[in-house]
Amino acid sequence: MTTSIEQSDLELWKDARPRTLIARIISGLITFGRRKPLGAFGGILLFIPIILSTFGPGLNLGIVTVPRLTQDSEDYTLGEGVLEGPSSSHIMGRDTLGRDYFARIVEGGRLSFIIGWGVFALSSVISTTLTIVSAYFIRSLDLILQRGIEIVGFLPELILLVAIFSIYGATPITLIVTLGLLRGFNSSRILRSLVIQVRAMPYIEAAHMIGATNVRVIARHILPQVGFLIIVTATNGLAQAVLVESGLAIIGFGLDPNYPTLGNLLNGSRQFLRTAPYLALFPGLVIFMLLLGSRLLGDALRDVLDPRQRGSGR
Repeated sequence: MTTSIEQSDLELWKDARPRTLIARIISGLITFGRRKPLGAFGGILLFIPIILSTFGPGLNLGIVTVPRLTQDSEDYTLGEGVLEGPSSSHIMGRDTLGRDYFARIVEGGRLSFIIGWGVFALSSVISTTLTIVSAYFIRSLDLILQRGIEIVGFLPELILLVAIFSIYGATPITLIVTLGLLRGFNSSRILRSLVIQVRAMPYIEAAHMIGATNVRVIARHILPQVGFLIIVTATNGLAQAVLVESGLAIIGFGLDPNYPTLGNLLNGSRQFLRTAPYLALFPGLVIFMLLLGSRLLGDALRDVLDPRQRGSGR
């Protein structure tokens, strides 16, 4: 009798589960929002600029062209509407050439986010590879690799970027490669300590004893335990890359002014702070949303995804 009741409850539970992938994603987001409201708010702050920049005005996907929400940066009359304030037709006003400022921010955010995601992808590959090689496979070279990583970590990031820009030019590729290498080396130190802790667990030794290969142990036991750290680093790394690009532009060592990044928009608004303060307000607001959203979302994801936090009541 008890067995039949348990089986019927199990069938009802299976029927109650979301059947489609979209329903499961929505259910997971609702659960995450209830458990971590601040994290959900941070996710909204982080993804609003990303979505607007990705699917914003003038985006051409080849097959589908997204309609322009407002006047694009190249569709304007020179000298018309210069420094015009925000209005119903131009919600963020116009810049010094009469171009719609909302379209400029969308274009600048698009390039800035490409830089941020590029830095994250490169740094994640470097940090994961170095960590697995040094902390798992080649333990004899771990000391040498860690000393090299520490040397790279002590290098001043800003001065190194200025020097590399002076040699190779201030291009998005140069910024992505340089920041990706520096962030990858720095992230590997944190990731290495966690891998060493997981490697010493009894179930890792038990997996080897029953014949599991190194690749299987890494894929099934190591990476699931440290994957949360890579995700948290992604949310913070995107905003930090945008912040570094903006900081370089402010001090005059940023990307070429022809690139409409958020940093270049901020740098170009300095001489108009009194007459047109909105030129600095809106790009600064986007950067602030990215920084605050990434911090709130990153902390919430760490609490939810970190296996050591599960069951702690946090």
